[in-house]
Amino acid sequence: MLDNTVKMFGISIDNLTMEEAIKKIDSIIRNAKPSYIVTPNVDHIVQLQYDKEFKEIYDNASMVLADGMPLIWASALLKKKLVERVTGADLVPEIMKLAEQKNYRVFILGGDKGVAEKAIEKTLKNTSRPFPMSSYSPPMGFEKDVTELEKIKKLIKEFQPDILLVSLGSPKGEKWISNNFKELQIPFSASIGAAIDFLAGTKKRAPLWMQKIGLEWFYRFLQEPKRMFKRYFIRDSKFIFLLLRELMKNKNTKERIIK
Repeated sequence: MLDNTVKMFGISIDNLTMEEAIKKIDSIIRNAKPSYIVTPNVDHIVQLQYDKEFKEIYDNASMVLADGMPLIWASALLKKKLVERVTGADLVPEIMKLAEQKNYRVFILGGDKGVAEKAIEKTLKNTSRPFPMSSYSPPMGFEKDVTELEKIKKLIKEFQPDILLVSLGSPKGEKWISNNFKELQIPFSASIGAAIDFLAGTKKRAPLWMQKIGLEWFYRFLQEPKRMFKRYFIRDSKFIFLLLRELMKNKNTKERIIK
């Protein structure tokens, strides 16, 4: 079988268009085997270098979709070109369309209080054929509260979703999914970051021109400078060194092949 993945930064990224990704997600759901996907961006790549649990989650994902524009540029520099950027923010509306077509059940976990409800309200208002949706926004620190954790699992099990969208931040969202997806028996799970806020209209996404030139992160920084400063200007700056290391590794590999 042809390996349609791009290997870089220690992970294998599925080289798919949005349309191909949605078709694969539909196939995953119909297969009914508990699974999850991940959507790497620059911040994920940096964290994967030192967080072993996060790296293991990536290694066991059913699909890995390139979320960050710098990953598309890096793939071109490494001569391993990814065909398309498939962001969580773009993926979630397409997943909603799929749920409408196939009457899939969707559960949203996380987000600020009232955001998921607003996202559901807006989604169902714009559909010609409503489909089952539910949500729950746990309180801060829920991950240390056994009672709260059991409540979350009970709510999800009772609803029996085909699709679970988690908005708890990263890597918290991915780790929660990894720890619970088998027990919950949900065919498809994904940590989707701020996509629910965009769907609800509680946060604005960067203009298209900023998305295309890789400045979406800067737009988010301007919206939340205190919260985002450490991530973008300290932690994520390490990506430059990781890219240089990847370029050197790629060069050395080619030299060995030539010899």
